[in-house]
Amino acid sequence: MGRWLARGLSGVAAVVVAVAVCAAGLQALAQTQSSAAFAIADPKGVDEEAFVSINGADQWVTIRGRDRGNPVILVVGGLGTDSPGAVASPFLGAFQGWEPWFTVVQWDMRGAGKTFAKAGRVLDPDLGVELLSRDALTLTDVLRQKLGKRRIVLLGVGFGSTLAARLARDHPDRYSAYVAAGQIADPRIVRETAAIAYVRSLAEARGDAAALADLTFAGPHPFGDTPRDPKKVEAWMRGSTPFRPRVPADQRRDVLSAPHWSITDALAIRLGQDASEAKFGKAWAEDFDDAGLRGAYRVPVFLVQGDNDFDAPLGLSKAWLDKVHAPAKSVTVIPGAGDHALQTDPDAYVKVLREQVRPWAMSGEPRLPSRRWP
Repeated sequence: MGRWLARGLSGVAAVVVAVAVCAAGLQALAQTQSSAAFAIADPKGVDEEAFVSINGADQWVTIRGRDRGNPVILVVGGLGTDSPGAVASPFLGAFQGWEPWFTVVQWDMRGAGKTFAKAGRVLDPDLGVELLSRDALTLTDVLRQKLGKRRIVLLGVGFGSTLAARLARDHPDRYSAYVAAGQIADPRIVRETAAIAYVRSLAEARGDAAALADLTFAGPHPFGDTPRDPKKVEAWMRGSTPFRPRVPADQRRDVLSAPHWSITDALAIRLGQDASEAKFGKAWAEDFDDAGLRGAYRVPVFLVQGDNDFDAPLGLSKAWLDKVHAPAKSVTVIPGAGDHALQTDPDAYVKVLREQVRPWAMSGEPRLPSRRWP
């Protein structure tokens, strides 16, 4: 019987290996097609990627653009969630329209994506807002020297917006403008309660009796119970489904077809989010100094987001901007878009970046020589 069992296991192992080889071959083909679709052939362009040593940790950084003379924009944070550990770097299509106007820098911070995988899926014991902020400043200085810029543009999304806003406010010598792609400026419980009330108003306006019944059962904040009542959470999910924002067609394919991303890297995305969320806990979601993101900025501030963003409700983001004093401010609302707006509505961002942000970024910026990664 042992021999039969061994043979059976050997057969299963062979099937697993064959499936893995087939999957690897399909991924290689998808990556080849993606590389061709996103290739930058412009003689003045830049398309580089590397693990960069930042404050003692190897961190994944990509740089793409059609003209090295363009302003540089650093994206801080990831897509589709308000949690730490999210990534944006594999979603090349979301940012391709920016590349004629900006040199776009993506960064997998500690606990995120390829950086988390490179670290053996282990978080730094002192990982927190302060460490990530120091990393962002160090990366900023590396980019300024490498790309020959006095200042760069900072864009914050999701969790990254809480880091980026403070950096832009405190370091106008390094940043020429701040773009808030759905600004988070309130504790999670405040944002969730506002989102639930917003969805209920939509259900009432539509007269959706089934959704209203579910939302009434879920209550004003089904995520606030300790422990959570799974029936209330399920009711919220059902009741909110008809009003959820647009989402990208196939994010898994985007990740697996991204050049330089292995299956191991892709698996590290969710693991990094979960580990980072557990590590940060209440220190960010509830106790972070959101009020400190208001006040005086010495750089222009541009808020761009959908009106259906559950993670960063528009009313709260506008309230944040109302309490920001800056040389220039603007609000661009994308109808129907949510926390995936950078992916689902890229043209809206291109328009703001090209027409509003780029002139500020170009003003007074000398053209200095750039260099490749060492």
